[in-house]
Amino acid sequence: MGDHWTLPIALQLAGGRKRPVQLQRQLTGISSSVLDRRLQDMVALGLARTERFREMPPRVEVALTEAGRELLPSAGALARWGMRHAWSAPRAGELIDVDALLGLLPLLLEQAARLPDGTFELTVEQPGGDLRRRFRIAGCEVSEQQAEESKPTASVAGDTDAWIAALGPARDYQRLRFAGRKALARRVLEALPVAPEKA
Repeated sequence: MGDHWTLPIALQLAGGRKRPVQLQRQLTGISSSVLDRRLQDMVALGLARTERFREMPPRVEVALTEAGRELLPSAGALARWGMRHAWSAPRAGELIDVDALLGLLPLLLEQAARLPDGTFELTVEQPGGDLRRRFRIAGCEVSEQQAEESKPTASVAGDTDAWIAALGPARDYQRLRFAGRKALARRVLEALPVAPEKA
């Protein structure tokens, strides 16, 4: 578990199965050959499994096994620690993958106080097509789910810069647009870990 990529890969697979090309897009700085080796190692260790689909072109998806899912509490604790102690405003030239960060929402909210039940949809507006993530909140459980036809209880939308400002240390929500139960949407965002104010 001490290598550079196993926990980040597990974090990206927390929401469900993904294709290797999706993982490579979400893991900044990993080459396809390193990703392939890490995935092979995770499969050999029983942390992940691959599923091949008979399609043209062939499609492969990767998912965590039960043993791999047991890594998530540790990975989630590291992600929460990072948001509280190492998260800063982006430096010049630094790439922030907002979609990957939003995919961690269930792990980041794991220790949050109970949130109101509902369906929470987040949209990152970008050229070439918006990215949407939908989460179901039930009691203390937050889980990602596929987009449904029904209208979400609360939704938040904005471009990449608006999301970076909202998720950064300043927690600036001014450029995001809230719809539905706006108070629920704000409570979810405010429940994310944040760096303590420096005295």
